Amino acid sequence: MALKELIQQLGTEESTPCVSISLNTHRTHPDNEKDKILLKNLLKEAEERVVDEFGKKAVAELLEKMAAIESEIDVNYNLDSLHIFLSNKTKEMVRLPQVTLRNSVQISDTFALRPLIKAYSRSTPYLIMLLSLRWRSCIRSRK
Repeated sequence: MALKELIQQLGTEESTPCVSISLNTHRTHPDNEKDKILLKNLLKEAEERVVDEFGKKAVAELLEKMAAIESEIDVNYNLDSLHIFLSNKTKEMVRLPQVTLRNSVQISDTFALRPLIKAYSRSTPYLIMLLSLRWRSCIRSRK
């Protein structure tokens, strides 16, 4: 899904609660092991805050998604930052080549989309030209 479409989809969703987790990640092996620990800590913080604010029964589905997220993320494919958006209806993970300001957990009625909007505004549109040479036509012309 394109970044613009993802921003529109996440921006229109209103659910209580919407959890947005943002963290800086590393691209190389020795350092990306730290990302697992940081992700685990941020997920634990998010879970504690959601349970304290809303109670376990009201957000049981969201807590299940939080528990499964850690096993779904392969830190070997990280870019410079990772953004996770969770609600009762939604589960999206976005890797971006831009560094985020800080590692954070935000819980609200809507998602915190600032990193996605910033990445979209920094992206440069480009065109690709594809040139091909047909070998058969070259061979026939030489004969």
